[in-house]
Amino acid sequence: MATHNHLTALSSHTFLEIIAIDPEATPKIAHRWFNLDNSKLQKSLQSEPKLTTWVVQTNDLDSALQNSLSAGIDAGEPVTLTRGDLTWRLALKSDGTLANGGVFPILIEWPQGINPVSRMQDQGVRLKQLILHYPDTRFLENALHAIGADNLVTVVEGDPAIVASMCAGSRNFQLSN
Repeated sequence: MATHNHLTALSSHTFLEIIAIDPEATPKIAHRWFNLDNSKLQKSLQSEPKLTTWVVQTNDLDSALQNSLSAGIDAGEPVTLTRGDLTWRLALKSDGTLANGGVFPILIEWPQGINPVSRMQDQGVRLKQLILHYPDTRFLENALHAIGADNLVTVVEGDPAIVASMCAGSRNFQLSN
């Protein structure tokens, strides 16, 4: 994908992945994931990091994609990815864009029994709450329910945005887009 990344555990099954364009690498695909080829996003990232989307694990990616389509959201197509000895499936849109501006999650399927978080360094950062802002809360709540993710977040009315309330030790902070 021609990106750099850094992973840190947030809990035993949750992690934060920081991704940036690798200026020295050439993508082997037409569009990088996470909308990274979008010039507006690239410009905004020059001033500060942004939370652009979130990812939800599913045990059956194909069914979750069908359920999201039935709920009115095109979350992309399954792509098989590897890193080292890990192989997983991720739903990506071929043009690199994010479903509903990133407010609807990217879907991931790890092989049965694999917990990649157990391999990650834990730097003491914890996710306290993930808040999704969306103009049509009922639509988003129904779509999240269709993939079994409605209990993971709080949905509030507003312009599309993602806000993660986090803490590291006694320091509280927020990441947003």
